[in-house]
Order: sequence, then C-alpha cells, then structure tokens
Amino acid sequence: MFNVSRRMEFYTSNRCKYFSILGEDLTEKLLRTKTVRLYSKGDIIWKGDDGLKCVLLIRSGTVKILTYLVDGREFVIDTPPAGSVVGEIDALQRRTSAFEAHALSPCEIWAFDAKILREAIASDPEISANMLFYMVERVRELEDRLVTLASVSIPSRLANALLRLSSAESRGGRAVVTINISQHELASMLPASREKVNRCLREWERSRIVDLSPGTITITNPRALHEYATC
Repeated sequence: MFNVSRRMEFYTSNRCKYFSILGEDLTEKLLRTKTVRLYSKGDIIWKGDDGLKCVLLIRSGTVKILTYLVDGREFVIDTPPAGSVVGEIDALQRRTSAFEAHALSPCEIWAFDAKILREAIASDPEISANMLFYMVERVRELEDRLVTLASVSIPSRLANALLRLSSAESRGGRAVVTINISQHELASMLPASREKVNRCLREWERSRIVDLSPGTITITNPRALHEYATC
C-alpha cells in the first residue's frame, strides 16, 4: 500500500500542483502504474504519439520541451526542472503532439498511465473541473513566456534562460553555478542565432559575469546576470 500522504507532500513541495488537484485516490491509482525511466543528456524522452500514453514526473534532471520552426530550427518552449510534471496536456489530446521532450541533463523520469487519467476525467466532474482550471493556468503561463520572448532584448532573454537552468536564483544570487549546455542549445531557447548568443556571452565573459568552456557555462556573477534579466 502506498503512503500517499507522504508522496503528495513530496510532489507539492517540489512546485508541482498537478497531483494535489487530482486527489489521493486518483494519485494512488496513477502511482500503481509508475515506471522509472533513466535518460542520458540528449536522449528523446517523448515525441509524436508517445505523448498520448503517459504523464511524466521529472524526479531529477532538466528537460526541454521543443517544437520545430518552418526553417527546421528548434524552438524550446519550456525547460521544466526536477519536480515538474510534463506531458499532462498532450496526454489528454486525441491527436499527435507537435512537441517533443529531450533530456538537457541525465534524468530520472516517472511515467504514469495516461489512460487512467482520461477515464477519471470522463467520469468525475470534480476532477474534470479541477483539471480545466489547471490547464487554463498552464496555458496562461505559456502565453506569458512567449510574450516575454517576443518583447525583450536578446541579453535579457539569455540571462533569464541561464538563470532558469541554474540554481543561482534560489541561492540568493551568490553561488557560482556551472551549466552543461551548448551555445546552440541556448540559442534555441531564446530563440536567436548562435552568433548573437556567442557575442553576448563573450561580452559577459570579458565582464567576468560568466566563464566559458566547451559545452559548459559557469555563472560567476549571478547578481549581474539578474540585472540583465530584468532589463
């Protein structure tokens, strides 16, 4: 028998509202279908019809949710951290998703059977209403993010992306943090050309805000990076 109360406390303490709105009974049913998946950096976690089968909880690591622009470039929609649920919207659709999820770092993912969720929503009006409010909030968050991407400068977008990928923000702006990511991947998150991203990073390196090495970026002055993020 699952200790659901402790599990629920863990999920909600990790910035995840998803399981708290489902209730303990449905959460326990989902937990019974749990499978643990391990991914290396760069692995595809889901694409196409895969998103219709499972709801995923990121236990550790960072994931990027992306789609492809008309010219074939990646466009990263979100980079949810550990403790987040992903695929919960795709799991309720009846068509193939246009999005993919890739591992930005080594990840442990818990996968739950989406069929149980769909059956519960179809049969329980309260769960259906709670899920509707949750989805509206998620769509609003995505809209706000896209508006921000379209309206602020590249340095501001880049600073925000680096802060999301690091733990600097949660450590009061003092810690030195190293992020394992390529400049190409960073460019796809903004979106912007790799050349413009490189130019900005080189300027910050000269100002001792970041330190650059092949495949890694170390934030040496998080406070200055926060200033760029709010410009």
